[in-house]
Amino acid sequence: MKLPKGSITRYDENGETEIIRSALNIGLISLKLNSKVRKLIEFVRVAQKGERTFQIQKKKFFDRYGTNDNESKKYEYHIYLKAVEYTIYELNRIVEIYHHEFLAHIDNEVQIDLLNSPKFDDFKKGFKKNGIYISKIDGYQSIIQLRNICNDLKHSYIQEYSLSKTLNLKSSRKFDRKTLVDKVNIYLEEIPNYIIKLAKEINIKYPKIEKNVS
Repeated sequence: MKLPKGSITRYDENGETEIIRSALNIGLISLKLNSKVRKLIEFVRVAQKGERTFQIQKKKFFDRYGTNDNESKKYEYHIYLKAVEYTIYELNRIVEIYHHEFLAHIDNEVQIDLLNSPKFDDFKKGFKKNGIYISKIDGYQSIIQLRNICNDLKHSYIQEYSLSKTLNLKSSRKFDRKTLVDKVNIYLEEIPNYIIKLAKEINIKYPKIEKNVS
């Protein structure tokens, strides 16, 4: 489903003004990003706290009723790590959504499609065609690594091997899924900053255009 672009008109003491192109609202974008990041952080914390409580109770059970199985006593944070993976997916999706909205903002030929989002390379080419070079925006390398990690998590049958290559580890044996926790902490800071800087760059090159029609 594609959303058609509509015209915006403002009425004030100066009469009727057609807003041909508005400026991106940096304050609103920042507010929405901060809200989303806070929710993701809280989601991971709840998953971590809940699983830790479960692991403590599991250990108490084994201590009480006795077992020599040391493997059963180990703390295993599967739900927590899955929450971290979900956060990675969501951050990548946030980037895709803003890339789509920003490109539609500056390119009249692009419409926001709720069902089909263009591929990353298409976004990059679209911005470049309109004089915006996203590879020069601070945080771009994190964007690239983030989407590579998403592809590894979604499509690879041997995730540890693919993720090890993405994270530049010398061997898949050195990969620990907890490594993703450190990466998420970086992305939670760098992704919003990248989006805000991209929005500011667009506002500089594509300022608002208004026309008085009254």
